[in-house]
Amino acid sequence: MIKRRHSRLAFTLVEMLLAVSMTVLVVVMLGNMFCSLTSTSLKANQRIDAFRDARSALSMIKRDMANLVRAVPTAYFALADQYSDPNTATTKNRQIYGLTAIKSGVGDLCAVGYYCYWDSATHAYSLHRYFRTSTDTFGLLQSNGAGIYAPVTKLYTPGITDETVTAYAWNLQITAYNTDGSVNSTYPLIIDPSNPAVSAPAVLEISFDAISPQAAQAMLSVSSAPNDWMDSTTTNYKQLLAPHMYGFRTRVNLQ
Repeated sequence: MIKRRHSRLAFTLVEMLLAVSMTVLVVVMLGNMFCSLTSTSLKANQRIDAFRDARSALSMIKRDMANLVRAVPTAYFALADQYSDPNTATTKNRQIYGLTAIKSGVGDLCAVGYYCYWDSATHAYSLHRYFRTSTDTFGLLQSNGAGIYAPVTKLYTPGITDETVTAYAWNLQITAYNTDGSVNSTYPLIIDPSNPAVSAPAVLEISFDAISPQAAQAMLSVSSAPNDWMDSTTTNYKQLLAPHMYGFRTRVNLQ
């Protein structure tokens, strides 16, 4: 009588090792995919936050300048360099200051301004909003005496802590248009009673560039010069800023 041997199915050691290796490989691949998706999502959120702040800053500038107050007898509007920008490149950040009607303090006449501030610690530009309450503004304007002409220097006081309205923003450009639609290329352009021949612009076109914090890190790691942010011919600008920056623009009717 022939006895049959019943073979028992089982995994060999090689098969087990192969299965474990494939499982580990799949887990690693899924982990890398998850990390990549998380990193992409984080970068996207940083861009969204940065550009939301930039759009908010643009709306704030438009609101402040649209409520410009034509105060007499004092300078009430200026496209002029009040903040000392260390940039020495041909292209310059412009600055804007004025008296605006905002409820703050005992009245609604406030000094406000916008300029690009260079932070020597972080080596980056940010868009700043200079603001003085109505109480402080009236005090400044009357420091020469009540009803006496106050110069444009009263619209900005160095050393006052300003508000950063959007980080990693630069190339603030302001174009003034006359009532006939022609460009007023005068800079500095100061409107005050001491020079009645200079008329206030009818429209302002305001623009600036911005970049997300994550995209700015590469620039911050290789450059500490404000010129690299303003000179579009440099290698750093072309390779590190230009591919990632976005331009923001608005128009403000003053009349």
